[in-house]
Amino acid sequence: MLIDLIPWAFALPPALWELTRVGKRHGWFLGIYAAVIVFGGIYLWILALQFYLNESSGPFTTLGVVATLSMLIGPPIGTVVIGRRTGLAAGVFAGVVVGICIALLVAVISISIYGT
Repeated sequence: MLIDLIPWAFALPPALWELTRVGKRHGWFLGIYAAVIVFGGIYLWILALQFYLNESSGPFTTLGVVATLSMLIGPPIGTVVIGRRTGLAAGVFAGVVVGICIALLVAVISISIYGT
């Protein structure tokens, strides 16, 4: 289905850009690692965002809206803040960590409110 290609389409260009940038500076072996981190991080972020839009305690409940907005805004902010000082791969890794923390926080709040 066409919607399954969305994460691939958004994750591939930054990964290829990171591959060429790091590959030219530090060698292609490290460039491949950086590209895998970037691709995997963006891919997971988009999958988590799709999950929150479709499944998470209803997309139209207050908690669903907060979770979706947090997952939409949090990881890119973490990526920009860390990536500006280091590189895109480190920024995306930090963005994934921020996304996981937001997901856990929303899960804890959801359990405390709804009990499930």
